[in-house]
Amino acid sequence: MSAKKILVACAIVLVGLIYYYLYHDSFAKRNIPIQVMFRPRIDPRMRRMAAPATGPEDDNIVFGLSRDFKLTSVEVVSLDDLRTNKYAHAVWHLVSDSNSVPTTTFAYGGKIRGMHPEVKGLAADPLLPNASYRITIKAGAEKGEHDFKTPPELTAGQ
Repeated sequence: MSAKKILVACAIVLVGLIYYYLYHDSFAKRNIPIQVMFRPRIDPRMRRMAAPATGPEDDNIVFGLSRDFKLTSVEVVSLDDLRTNKYAHAVWHLVSDSNSVPTTTFAYGGKIRGMHPEVKGLAADPLLPNASYRITIKAGAEKGEHDFKTPPELTAGQ
């Protein structure tokens, strides 16, 4: 092999290494950033005047994403159960078999178009006050997790 071919091969390897160093983040799996928002509860007497409820009593917990995602799985697990059991029982678990509608926000226990409970007919369990939970969201190859703690109690007027 001539010196010129060796020099060209080294230059190609060097350019490849520089490219990898500068853009190595583009090869990593992307994390889905999740925000948890707590809305005040609506007094049951006032609920008739408000929009119809989309889920159980815990519809005051809203999860927000940074952009639209076609979700394939949403799971909420108690952190206490997760510490003692690797395969902890999910208090809420939705899956999508085909195409879910892109979404940026959804309420705990509410419906997400294109998704259904993993176990048919199973509704979300009520969240305990002042307890810690982990939400895990998957959208294809992308995944995000966020730990949150429920407040002691949210009431209207807070």
